[in-house]
Amino acid sequence: MRLAAGACPSLTGEVVAKLEAQGVRGVRDLMLRDCEDLAREASVSYRVGGKLHSHWVGSGTSGDVGFNAGWAASGKLHIEWELRSIRRVAITHHSVFAVSGRELLQEAICTTKVFSTSCKMLDKLLEGGLTTGEVMEVCGASGEGKTTLCLQLALHAALEQGLCVLFVDPVGGLNHLTMNPLVEALPHDSQVVDNALSRIKVTGASDIWEVFAALRIATQPFIPVRCGRLSKGGAQGGNLGKIKLVIIDSLASVMLPLITKEDSKQGLAILNQLAVRLKTVAKEHQVAVVVVNNAVQAGSGHNNLQHHTPKPKWMPTLGRFWRSVPHIRLYVKRVRGTDPPVIVNATSEDDCLAPKSPLKLNVAVWKGTRIKTGKAVVTLPLASLRQSSSESSS
Repeated sequence: MRLAAGACPSLTGEVVAKLEAQGVRGVRDLMLRDCEDLAREASVSYRVGGKLHSHWVGSGTSGDVGFNAGWAASGKLHIEWELRSIRRVAITHHSVFAVSGRELLQEAICTTKVFSTSCKMLDKLLEGGLTTGEVMEVCGASGEGKTTLCLQLALHAALEQGLCVLFVDPVGGLNHLTMNPLVEALPHDSQVVDNALSRIKVTGASDIWEVFAALRIATQPFIPVRCGRLSKGGAQGGNLGKIKLVIIDSLASVMLPLITKEDSKQGLAILNQLAVRLKTVAKEHQVAVVVVNNAVQAGSGHNNLQHHTPKPKWMPTLGRFWRSVPHIRLYVKRVRGTDPPVIVNATSEDDCLAPKSPLKLNVAVWKGTRIKTGKAVVTLPLASLRQSSSESSS
C-alpha cells in the first residue's frame, strides 16, 4: 500500500515526496524504518511539526511531545512527531483487529456445512464427510478409481442433497463409459436421475488458465447450463444455483508440463497462485473443493518429496510446494480380486473391460488438518456395462 497525501494532516504532498526520495514509498517501508533516523535523513519541513508542538505543549497535554521539552526545542522532535503520527494512522488503517475465539467458533458453526459422501466408511474416515471451506486431494496411481470416486461424490451431492456441482475435466475422460455404471446402479427412476445430472456443470480445461477460468464459475450466483444427461450435452437451457462442490479431475495433466521444465520458476509461481485461488474459493464462497492428483513411486525421479512423503513407496505429484496445500489428502488404491474382468461383446461400441460390481477401494488418510490418519475400504455400487447395454437396448 502506497503512502498517499491527505491520509492524515501531517502527510502532505511535500512530506510524501521527501519520504519517497529516501526510499519510503509504502506503508511497509515506513514500518521498517526508524523514525528518528528517517526524520534526519528526509529533512522534513518543521512547519507542520511546529504547529503540532505549540498545540500540544500549550494545552499542557502529556504525550509524545510533552515528555521531552529539551528535544522539542531542538526542532528534531517536530520532525519525528510528524512521522510517528503518520505511522500511527497507517497502523490504525492497516492493522488486523483482534477476534475472539468465541466469534470464530460462531462464524464456523454458521457458515460451515458438511456433506455426506454416500459411503458410511468414508464419512467416518472424514469425520462427517466433505466440509465447505476445505480443499481435499484424492491421489493415487493411474487406473485406481480416483475419478470414479469423485463422480460418486458428485452424483450423491446432486441427487441426495440437491447441491450444484462443478466438475472440471482437463483430460476429457468424462463420458458414457465412466458415467453409465454409476448412473445405472442408482435406485431411482430416470426422471429423478436426469434432474440430478442437470445440477452437475461439466467444463473442460486444456491448460491451467482454463482451470482458473473454471474456478471463476464457482463464484457466480447462477450458472447457465445446457440440460441433458450431462449438462454439457443436450439442447435445452437452464440455470444452476450457487455451486457448493467443485471437483477438479487430473490436475497434474495441466500442471506437470509447467513445473517440470528446466526453467520452472514460472510454473511454481502459477502453482502457488492456483493454491491461493483454491483456498480462496473454498473459504470465501463456502465451497467444498476436491482435487484429483496422481501418485508416483518414490524412485521415479521426483526426489523433492522423498524425505517428506508419509508413505515410502508412493507419493503425490506436483512437488513439495504443493505438499502443504490440501487440508486433507486421501490415497486411493483399487482392491483387485482374483476373478478375471468381464469382457463386453467386441461387436458393440462399448468394447472395453467392464468394471467389477461393486468397486472396492482402499482409502487412506495421508494428511488431515482436522481428522486423524486412518484407512477404510470404500465400496461403490456399479452396474456392469453388459447390463447397462442390455437395459438401454430394451
